[in-house]
Amino acid sequence: MFKRLLSCLALAAACALSLPAQNVPGDGSGLWFTPKDAELTFQGLAAGDAIVFTRPVNNLPAGSYVQFGVNLEAKGPKAPGEFTVELQDGTEWVSGGGFVTIDPAARHPSCFLHIFRLNNPVSDTLRVRCRVSGDKAIDGGLLSKDAPDNKFALKTKSYVGAYLNPIGSHVPVETKSLLLIGNSFTYYYGVAFMLQEIAFSQGLQLNIDMSLKGGQTFRQQCGLQMTGIKIAGGHYDCAIVQGQSQEPAQWAKEPGKHKDVKKAFQELCKSIRKSSPDCHIYMENTWSYPGASNGGFDSEQEFNELLIAGTKRISRSGRADVSPVGEAFTLSRKLYPNINLFSSDNKHQSQAGSYLKACVGYLLLRGLPFGPEVPSCGLPQADAAALRSVAEHVVLRTE
Repeated sequence: MFKRLLSCLALAAACALSLPAQNVPGDGSGLWFTPKDAELTFQGLAAGDAIVFTRPVNNLPAGSYVQFGVNLEAKGPKAPGEFTVELQDGTEWVSGGGFVTIDPAARHPSCFLHIFRLNNPVSDTLRVRCRVSGDKAIDGGLLSKDAPDNKFALKTKSYVGAYLNPIGSHVPVETKSLLLIGNSFTYYYGVAFMLQEIAFSQGLQLNIDMSLKGGQTFRQQCGLQMTGIKIAGGHYDCAIVQGQSQEPAQWAKEPGKHKDVKKAFQELCKSIRKSSPDCHIYMENTWSYPGASNGGFDSEQEFNELLIAGTKRISRSGRADVSPVGEAFTLSRKLYPNINLFSSDNKHQSQAGSYLKACVGYLLLRGLPFGPEVPSCGLPQADAAALRSVAEHVVLRTE
């Protein structure tokens, strides 16, 4: 899933394509994971114009399900304010919903994820487009093709820019609506994409909304425009809230000094329940790490112990349960030291770390062990199986 990246030449070629459709080049995998130095930008879209993502397929039958997600960031106040996401199904374009973009000064991408079902077979090319659905720019003015600030980009810096993925034809037996609030510990290597794909393979369709921005604390999430939009926009069955990686440990060590950590988490929970009264909220116990001088603590062991204690107490104050991702990281590093859960900074998660987190998330939401044919999301099959066993032990307390 994450082995192939777009080339810089292909990315540059996309910017020269004419409107109204800007076709996004790819390598055939359906994955757009763009490095920071090869950002894919789009210029001058007006109402009705579209960005088109394609993937070659071989006789995809009617009734097949297709997963599509995209992370787009406005680069100017004159960029389009609203998009509709559509799948080409036979001769029709079928809507899967849409998203809004926000002030580029916020540097906060719009994250969209949806599962479509085909009514017609596709014999050659699968197409999904993000179509500008209104004539207003982000700043409230009219869209203009010629405005130099009418510009946005496929998000880089370890976001999965987009993913177009056929995921089978088995009809799910259960559907849940999920809200993800987090930062880089959730967006690195596309945790949401993995979580949705894994869940679907097990009969659970997750309809996921998310607000993801790097480095955000609980307090900062309370003030983010996109977080407010997402919270107010849906009646969620579940929500997983992930804060800045050190703040639960800092609160546990010095609760008086860091008392706003708990207060901000409580405010987020209250806001979620205002729109979704029956939402089951989880606070993520993130992982300790050796990078950045053990997160600023005397040792990684101290960091880990404080994370566990702080998360447990803060979550209880918000009437939330704990998502034990950090516990799964600790156990995996002990049992399978050959599986590296960290990126090069020894802090953020690797592809394997994201997969483990997605497995924990699925088990929390479903409460059942994994069945057969679980996707490995690009990992070696043996590594994926090992990480699933760790997640099952931590969440379900299996042997």
